[in-house]
Amino acid sequence: MATQINTDVLIVGAGPAGLASSALLSMYGIENLVINKYGWLANTPRAHITNQGTMQVLRDLGVEDRAMALASKQKLMANNVFCHSLAGEEFGRVLSWGNHPARRADYELASPTEICDIPQTYLEPLLLEAAASKGGKIRFNTEYLSLDQDQDGVTAHVRDRLSGEEFTIRSKYMIGADGARSLVAEQLGLPMTGEMGLSGSMNILFDADLSKYVAHRPSVLYWILQPGARTGGIGAGVVRMVRPWNEWLVIWGYDISQGEMTLTEDEAVKIVHQLIGDDTIPVKIRSTSTWTVNNMWATEFSKGRVFCMGDAVHRHPPLNGLGSNTSIQDAYNLAWKLALVLKGQADAALLDSYSAERVPVAETIVTRANNSIKDYPPIFDALGMTASDDPARVGALMAARKGSDDAAKAQRRALNDAIRRKNYEFNTHGVELGTRYASAAVVPDGTPEPEYTRDAELYYHPTTWPGARLPHVWLDHGGKRISSIDLGGKGRFVLLTGPGGEGWRNAAAALADRLGIALPVISIGPDGSDAHDIYADWYYQCGIQDDGAILVRPDNYVAWRSDRLAADPQIALAAALMQVLARRDEARSVSAA
Repeated sequence: MATQINTDVLIVGAGPAGLASSALLSMYGIENLVINKYGWLANTPRAHITNQGTMQVLRDLGVEDRAMALASKQKLMANNVFCHSLAGEEFGRVLSWGNHPARRADYELASPTEICDIPQTYLEPLLLEAAASKGGKIRFNTEYLSLDQDQDGVTAHVRDRLSGEEFTIRSKYMIGADGARSLVAEQLGLPMTGEMGLSGSMNILFDADLSKYVAHRPSVLYWILQPGARTGGIGAGVVRMVRPWNEWLVIWGYDISQGEMTLTEDEAVKIVHQLIGDDTIPVKIRSTSTWTVNNMWATEFSKGRVFCMGDAVHRHPPLNGLGSNTSIQDAYNLAWKLALVLKGQADAALLDSYSAERVPVAETIVTRANNSIKDYPPIFDALGMTASDDPARVGALMAARKGSDDAAKAQRRALNDAIRRKNYEFNTHGVELGTRYASAAVVPDGTPEPEYTRDAELYYHPTTWPGARLPHVWLDHGGKRISSIDLGGKGRFVLLTGPGGEGWRNAAAALADRLGIALPVISIGPDGSDAHDIYADWYYQCGIQDDGAILVRPDNYVAWRSDRLAADPQIALAAALMQVLARRDEARSVSAA
């Protein structure tokens, strides 16, 4: 008889999305199994920029400190350097990832967490440990083959790659987190828009001590602008720091129309030395690999009981550092919804909000990453690189910008403007944190969406408008300094109120008891409140009256708010909560009880 394994949620793929899903579901008490066809996790440090939104997920999982111990800190990410080679002429820099003095406060005010650089080879084992230590099951060398769905669950057909045995895994729900070549998404027939394989890039992972060329201008990305840089790839050559300052990754484009590029070790060393600009530096090649630039996202993330996330549904170049971050936040959006449905606390219709909320995010980040590629040609134009591929001719055109005539002045202005434009790749704080959801899992309060007073891509605009991320402010709670976001998370809703909001506490207690859910109420205000608003930042940020209330979802997004105490708080809160839980037909009976 063929073997069958049973679980509540089957997760296909052990990348950032799949492992984060397992860790979160396990924290919420949901049985889950991750299968991965390979024998271990990522073997190259592909993703690395780890933004504050993702760090808040790691904070909720209780592994933020562990993550920071593995990370290169924000200050080491400071400079994005544009140069002819590491040893050659430098054309300009952009202070990045919140390191410019004019931007640092934006990042510090936005979150209790810090943006950092965690290579995927370090992040995935951390997520694996978080998942397994909380009860998640992980099975390597197990290849997903196909699936069948019915009204009660999903049957996945898999193969043990060690024994060759084929067997089935029966689950109530399934997550496809199997990457940009997702077999799950393909078999589901998820509709996609965009194109794959627009150009080709190669990665060369190597060891070399480059301290003398980089330690004085710390960065994770050094952009190499020289003849050949425009061929394929992401728009320029890159020397990327993996670990300061002796582990590196070179990215160089190739002509995809000529087929997949393969390199000998000598060829790889030659390319590395070309980008370093110093062939006396000892280089040890670790590995080479290729990948393609894509511009594609799914317009639906699920079908029936199967949900896809991560690169399976948003495929784009690594510019802006949005890949693994968006993948992990896909998991954060879906996991609490699955948990509530599996526990019988929400109707399955809640799961429809996953696509409604995350598809617009996918379109935004895929578009943003590809737009960043389009921002490179003006730099090439200003340096004269589009006028010729002859190194001597290009060198003369680059040198021309140093003159004193009007043409040189115009060239310098064009170059500086083009490099300054790269803030849209390296400082897009609004793209990283500013998502505002619109779905049935968000209850509008009748107020118009707050206007963006600054560029919406570059700047995060905190607000408690329903559908927005809960703003961060520092509070005193039990004698400890905590963030407002620390009041939520852990798979539960939280109701925030202030002085005069006691009626909300009574309403929440009645509803929580009736529905069998956790719904803590936390008052924020002067000393004597549950959380002391010591700087009065919450007072000015909360957007409601002292006796109003804010319902916060388990993913720390605002589900609903009431400007002040309702005439019947239980009816108002019940109506909102039942809509979010897709149990609107029960609202009247619950509130009348």
